[in-house]
Amino acid sequence: MSHVKDFQEWIKEVMSTIIKNLGSNVDEARYELCESTDYYFMSMQYHINMKFKNKNGESEELSIILKRPTQLESVRLMCRIDYQFHNEILFYQMYTQPGENFAKCFYANERPPIDSVIALENVNGRGYYSCPYKYDPPLEYTLAAFREMGRFHGKGYVMKEQQREKFFNIVKQCQETRWHPTYDDDKNYIDTIATRAVEYLRNHGHDVTFCDKTEALLSKAFDNVMMKAVEPREPLSTLCHGDFTLSNTLFKTENNGQYRAMLIDFALLRYSTPVVDLSTYLCLCCSNEIRKDKFFEIMRVYHDALKEYLLEAGISDIDKYSYDALVDDYKRGGLFGFIIASFFLAVLKGYCDRDPQQVVCMEYVERAKLTKQFGGDEISKILADMLLHLKDLGCLKYF
Repeated sequence: MSHVKDFQEWIKEVMSTIIKNLGSNVDEARYELCESTDYYFMSMQYHINMKFKNKNGESEELSIILKRPTQLESVRLMCRIDYQFHNEILFYQMYTQPGENFAKCFYANERPPIDSVIALENVNGRGYYSCPYKYDPPLEYTLAAFREMGRFHGKGYVMKEQQREKFFNIVKQCQETRWHPTYDDDKNYIDTIATRAVEYLRNHGHDVTFCDKTEALLSKAFDNVMMKAVEPREPLSTLCHGDFTLSNTLFKTENNGQYRAMLIDFALLRYSTPVVDLSTYLCLCCSNEIRKDKFFEIMRVYHDALKEYLLEAGISDIDKYSYDALVDDYKRGGLFGFIIASFFLAVLKGYCDRDPQQVVCMEYVERAKLTKQFGGDEISKILADMLLHLKDLGCLKYF
């Protein structure tokens, strides 16, 4: 069967199931493929416009996004795409509830390696769109994103307290996509690239004792930093997004002019403390200046939203989720986001001048050595300043 015919059969099967699932409210349904995109080589996304008549005979339209795993085997294996789709399907089928601030899921089916599918509402129709900035957005975007993350983490705390058995059943089913002690290739990659900032500091005459101590820590960053950061620590562990970035956050402008955020892409869902999400966004999406000048304001906005969510849900014992406890959690694990930035910030800022498919096929250490050079001194200095700010915050005192 040709690739085109195979795809046509696949989309026909998927759309037939979606239409069937929509039930008696849908008649004379027709659909067309409007757009397809290759999303960071992780998945294919298809934008579908469906027209139908409702039970009252009135014409309606529905905009749907279909997500399907990449067909590139090397990427599927390296990024554990089977696990990623499993996690996102788990999220929509077991964790979300009607009326919550997520895209509606019309259909999901786990059929690895290449036929898993997730059919989601295109929330452009509700006014949610991608941020026009990939990096360093105006502060209002970050505050909106952190308000939504406060509510998201709050949802986990509420379910953990009020539906404990269901909550931990979901946690038990989450698949580890990145941080596992047996993932030796990932370990070699992270340990190779994590010392970029401290090497820059050493080459520019920074304190030798600090450089020696920090390089020893970061040369084993996979075990010393990442594995420690993702380890659940009670009572603050909750369901974390796992990949909290601008690209995984949509925004709409409300009537009062404020932004409201919506989280998308839950492939890296995990049970950890909030720092996994908060440090990823702050280190990867914010400039050093914003992070230095606005850190405590951003954290306060996050905590206010979290606290409000908990109180509205009837959680009265909220002292364990205090602002001070969450800032301390950040200090314990803030290097997590720094390591993420060490290997992805240059790519995010457009300094990857190689074909991604070519890079994926490289041996892990060689790929790390290449990635370590992206962006030159500009990126190295950003990372070095980031590391020094984390030190000033107290993020190194726990090591």
